[in-house]
Amino acid sequence: MTITEVVSRLITRSVLLKGAAIAAAALVLSSCAGGGTGGGSQAASGSVGAPVSDADPNGTLRAASTVPTPALNPHKMPSAPAAYAYLAPVYDRLTQMIDTDGTLELAPMVATKWEFSPDGRRVVFTLREGITFSDGAALDAAAVKATLDHAIKTPGSTVASTFSMIESVEVVDPTHLAIVAKRPAADLPYVLAGVEASLISPNALDNPDLDVKPVGSGPYVATSVRIGDSATYERREGYWDPAAQMAKTITIIGIVDDNARLNALRSGQVDLMLSKIGQYKQASTLGSGFGYFSYPSNQLYAVQMNTSSPELSDARVRQALNFAVDRDGINTSLLNNQCTPANQPIRDGLDGHLATPPVDYTYNPDKARSLLAEAGVNNLAFTALVGAGLSPQDDIAAALKAQFAAIGVTMNVKPVDLVEMTAQFAAKAEPAVVNLRVGDPTPAQYLNRNYTVPRLFPGTVPPEFTQALAPAFAPAASDDERTTALEAASAVAVENAFDVFICSVGTNYAFSDKVIGASDMGVSHYTGVLDLRYVGIAK
Repeated sequence: MTITEVVSRLITRSVLLKGAAIAAAALVLSSCAGGGTGGGSQAASGSVGAPVSDADPNGTLRAASTVPTPALNPHKMPSAPAAYAYLAPVYDRLTQMIDTDGTLELAPMVATKWEFSPDGRRVVFTLREGITFSDGAALDAAAVKATLDHAIKTPGSTVASTFSMIESVEVVDPTHLAIVAKRPAADLPYVLAGVEASLISPNALDNPDLDVKPVGSGPYVATSVRIGDSATYERREGYWDPAAQMAKTITIIGIVDDNARLNALRSGQVDLMLSKIGQYKQASTLGSGFGYFSYPSNQLYAVQMNTSSPELSDARVRQALNFAVDRDGINTSLLNNQCTPANQPIRDGLDGHLATPPVDYTYNPDKARSLLAEAGVNNLAFTALVGAGLSPQDDIAAALKAQFAAIGVTMNVKPVDLVEMTAQFAAKAEPAVVNLRVGDPTPAQYLNRNYTVPRLFPGTVPPEFTQALAPAFAPAASDDERTTALEAASAVAVENAFDVFICSVGTNYAFSDKVIGASDMGVSHYTGVLDLRYVGIAK
């Protein structure tokens, strides 16, 4: 029986932390390795679930994602968040974001340390020695350069814009790599922690079957990849960080249907599941033998808009849509009071949050109608994409449709496949999408990626936004200077109504009490995806 058939049967049964700086104020950023794990192992202290000492070295960890297995070519993936869980076991990066006693930290991976030039535009990375890819190729500076050049320059690369700040990549010697940026780039070590920077064997960069046969240097090798279904991984012997491969085997199953995913956990089909806020009451009260954990609220549900589209090009129209939203009502009636109402991109408690935003988007339908009249807009209609069967986005879209109708605006909701939704919005096929803006390790990265990358923000970026944000990327910037820059950029995003801001949410997991490390996934502090390095299963 295939995973899909199992899921079908189940269906029928139905952290960006305040003060997390982009970089130290010093011009030298150095994180040195230590011991067998190179400083990358997750701390067990404060974790929920079973202790690390109980890990079964021959165990199989089965996890359920909300997204079916995508194609696993890191340079062709339509969505990095959708692919993250499936790529992370196979591919190393230069750096990584880890959880240490509940705190999000930038840490070494293949790079053991990095040093900025005085102007913040050149970064020299020192590489760990003796690492090889699963095909036997050496992971040295030339291999890293080959991967980054391929990501940036290959026609059709979906991740090229992630590295838009990079001017050149230089091999200094086999263990030292220099990256030259077009601007001060304190964010570069954080960007390189993402799966967009997955290090691919130089022998496999153009393999036609890389989608299903990934070739990385990570703690696991993929033994089965069923696109649209599941992926299975086996421990790779001799890996430099044994703590990143607690389980012998990992299987990740994509189960879009929330009830099916929960039933899979209850019935023992999976050990760990990504839980949506719409199922909070059920998932958080499974009882004996199960656990539940919530990470900080660093992701934003929003109507993402092409601000250059004819329907939504007037900022007053976008402001009107913001005033039409009853955020408290949506949170209470649909989201179990688990989604903090938001009227701006950065949540309270993070650098860049505005205590007094230039426009305060309260629920005010009369103000919304007035703005539409001021803009000379009558009988506005537009189409918003939503992932087919993707909860709670589908419910949020239905609520917004009704609330917009109350001010005379028709939002036609168009459900499409999740991957197709991302592609259509990026191609400007439709002017809006109801979706989650995933977080980033720092607020500056979040603002930059979500509102300057064309596939995520296909509209015109006001120059005052990028100008305001630029000082936040200077390695020598003080905390006050960085905060001022973030607040200025946030103010531009609010005043221009880049999104219809709805509410911020964290990443939530339900799991068997045999799971080790469910509360220790660094990426889950800011993005709703699994990272199964440092996660295991007890004997």
